[in-house]
Amino acid sequence: MSIPKLAALMTTYNTAPYVQATIDSVLAQSFTDFELVIVDDGSSDETVDLIRRYQDPRIRLYCRSENKGVGYSLQEALQYVRSPYVIKVDSDDLSHPERFAKQLQYLQANPELAVVKCYIEAFAESDDPETLERLVTRQRDYAVANQINSEHLISENLPRWLCVEHTSYCAQTAAIRAVGYLDQRLCEDYSLFYRLHEQGYRFGCVPEFLVQVRVNPQSVTAQVNTERLRSWFGCVFDMKFKRILQLKGDVSGVAIYGSGGLARLMYQILIQHDIAVLNFIEQTEKAPIDIDGQQIPVLALHHCLQQKIVIAAQPVRLQVMQQLNGLGLTEWRDFMVIA
Repeated sequence: MSIPKLAALMTTYNTAPYVQATIDSVLAQSFTDFELVIVDDGSSDETVDLIRRYQDPRIRLYCRSENKGVGYSLQEALQYVRSPYVIKVDSDDLSHPERFAKQLQYLQANPELAVVKCYIEAFAESDDPETLERLVTRQRDYAVANQINSEHLISENLPRWLCVEHTSYCAQTAAIRAVGYLDQRLCEDYSLFYRLHEQGYRFGCVPEFLVQVRVNPQSVTAQVNTERLRSWFGCVFDMKFKRILQLKGDVSGVAIYGSGGLARLMYQILIQHDIAVLNFIEQTEKAPIDIDGQQIPVLALHHCLQQKIVIAAQPVRLQVMQQLNGLGLTEWRDFMVIA
């Protein structure tokens, strides 16, 4: 049996309502020399039965009774891959019929690149208000990510935030294996790309909309509660801990730009790692915030330009960076984006 040129990498967990549409979009690809490697992470619904109905020999399904999370499952899936290239497929998203062909062709034409992303767009599973609200948020975030569309821009932005959507990548298998997925239920994607970048692997982009991301109430990101968010942010913090220490240097503490939920979570994690937080920052001064009985000041930005600043304001992170640069501050020396 010949080895296929490309492996589509998918993990599933209770995605019965969507997995058939996803697989159908894979089987409809114009490029046909691929295998679809699926690891089911202990589904308790009909996901596995639905996958087994397909008779296409390119589908290779591996099932596990115990749910261990997406990072563990993807690392397991990598051991089954035979192909020199891999392409990520989320089990509830849709791939454009030309996706495999165009991303693989781009990688082959640019062998110095290890990973290539593409443009993504979101679509709503239903028209209920909650889903539509999340759709607007996703569309905003994806529009920003799609603007990061060159090797230079990806290299510049990846240390700051996850500008490469997991479901959009195609890569050299050897590169993904060399770095590997960590055993994490959240942040496995950013951890992978961050470590690839840190080790010198290069990223590119096919500037075309080749993936549609489904927005539905059952997705993992829709169910991120406080505990899961803390776990996610803890992983990001661990990745960037050295950079945070370098930013702080020998000053007494740092200031956090932002005062919302992410900023307050950052405060707690910084304190747990013995990094003092002097205050929160907003454009204008606001009332202090009580955290565990401590009154933390919220100061106006123009009073804080001598401080070391970590940015915890995701929707406006890039605008804040531009503002700080315009005020004469230097990234990584005076401020950094944490997520």
